[in-house]
Amino acid sequence: MNGVSLQVMPPQLLLVEPDNLVRNTVAGVCRELELAQVHQAASLSVGVQMLQAQAMDLLLLSLSEADAAIDLIARLRAGGFSSAPDAPVAVMAVATDATTVQRLKALKIRRLLLQPFKIHDVVHTVEALCAHVVPPASAQTLSGSTSTA
Repeated sequence: MNGVSLQVMPPQLLLVEPDNLVRNTVAGVCRELELAQVHQAASLSVGVQMLQAQAMDLLLLSLSEADAAIDLIARLRAGGFSSAPDAPVAVMAVATDATTVQRLKALKIRRLLLQPFKIHDVVHTVEALCAHVVPPASAQTLSGSTSTA
């Protein structure tokens, strides 16, 4: 008898947040709820290195380094990484101004979370981002088993 199963891997989420408590809490909840495979970075420079090394399906970025974060998103949208240029992105900020919001809108950011936020807001945000991810063929694994009766 041949058995074949198709398993879809969870989306790859790049989480860039300098605050250890916030980053670890968000990552822990995403893992516990099996929303995504979380890749954590404490800075944008580390996040860029991770994007250069591996394609990510979605991004959740802190705006603590506002201009650098916006530059990273612009580079993503321009196809500067192996991730899809239209990968869903959400950002987190303590505060922001109208100019920054306009720049984010131009880069097609899906959501802006203002801190402090409730963890369920992050969960809903990640769920919404995941809903916009189309799993690539490489994200699916085919496993088969054979046995004789």
